[in-house]
Amino acid sequence: MKRICPWLLATLTCVPAVGRVSGADITELKSRRERAAKAFSDGVLLLHSRGGADFVLDGYREEAAFYYVTGLENSPDVILAIEGKTGQCWLFVPQGSSRRTAEIEPGKPAEEKLGVDHVVEWGELEGFLEREIAKGAKLYYKPDVATLPQNLTPAKDPRTPCWIQVLQQRWPKAEFRPVGRKLTTLMAVESRSERHDSEMAARATAFAFFAGMRATHPGASQRLVELAVVDACWKQARGVSFWPWAMAGPNGVFPKPFESDSRYDHLDSRLQSGDLVRLDVGCEWNHYQGDLGRTIPVSGHFSDEQREVWNIFVATYRAVARELKEGLTEDEAFEIWRTELLSHRNSAKTAFARQAIASWSDRENVPYWQMHTMNLDAGYIEGTLRAGMVIDLEPIASIGGQGYYLEDMFLIDKNAAELLTPGLPYTAEEIEAEMAVRH
Repeated sequence: MKRICPWLLATLTCVPAVGRVSGADITELKSRRERAAKAFSDGVLLLHSRGGADFVLDGYREEAAFYYVTGLENSPDVILAIEGKTGQCWLFVPQGSSRRTAEIEPGKPAEEKLGVDHVVEWGELEGFLEREIAKGAKLYYKPDVATLPQNLTPAKDPRTPCWIQVLQQRWPKAEFRPVGRKLTTLMAVESRSERHDSEMAARATAFAFFAGMRATHPGASQRLVELAVVDACWKQARGVSFWPWAMAGPNGVFPKPFESDSRYDHLDSRLQSGDLVRLDVGCEWNHYQGDLGRTIPVSGHFSDEQREVWNIFVATYRAVARELKEGLTEDEAFEIWRTELLSHRNSAKTAFARQAIASWSDRENVPYWQMHTMNLDAGYIEGTLRAGMVIDLEPIASIGGQGYYLEDMFLIDKNAAELLTPGLPYTAEEIEAEMAVRH
């Protein structure tokens, strides 16, 4: 037998209890669960809360989808099951000697407090799954980062979470399916209370961006710039929504920044004059996340070539931003970008700028150019933009060994988009002026 996640077998009986309810009111949470039931009407949606504690982190951060439908923010290793056909919701809560708190006991009082149909002991999960599998229900789960090579896992998809793999071993004939993009689509359109939290996160993130800009100068380390951002996020909000990137020179060229997440030094290096910095920051407010950034020069001044390329980049960005509205697709947004970019061919003064225009107008050369949702987590946009979405417009490109990047948060409406991160510089001249003042 292949060895699969033995630590999980202990987890199934050694977990702390449910934490307090936060965020949306019970009526809104019920509505979210009802929409989830409709989205997975042919089966059962299984959502596992964030597992255990991480003593390196600044605090426990609940899994986004689980929080979205429960409002529980302090509930490690709890499972929520939503029946698609009936809409019934089950919360499986740990019991026994390993339980650390007694905030919520299984039973009617907890069901009324949470607005959940059934709050039961952890041990009832087996019987529940037996009944659902016997009825032919599909079991939907959220994929995770792959932890084993394909040839060493019995799961068809190596991204299958270990706890699901244990269930697959227990019920090998049951049909387990990943949720795909349905969950992020479900979460994409925000309620009024969600929008307020997103707006507050965006406001705090703008403050943190300026803190990072102040800390950027030749000789500074990327790490110290990032720490300035983190400090600002704690002063204005509830910490960071992700660890900031102050990636300079070659470190700012995608996909290089992704290496930072698996490196002890986080790609730390000394900032050097002539380099550009991808300053990508986000603060969290009531679990909702901010995300914005700019490309800024380490020295406080762009070179002539960098200035021209950056200002063309900004012009194309603004052309897309003006057209953000309900019904727009990412492909249509890129075509707006491409058309504006090509309009600068004849007026470009440097060969460097003409090279950038020729390269970036072909989407194959800018594979990380994107738009994404931003709420409890960053997510994919399925289909067209919809009114009520908070999104990030994030073109990412590189030329000459330097990365170019710009990102803001927008609230989508039927006919336009509201910029949630106003007051930030755009053009090379505006960025240089801000850096001169803030230094």
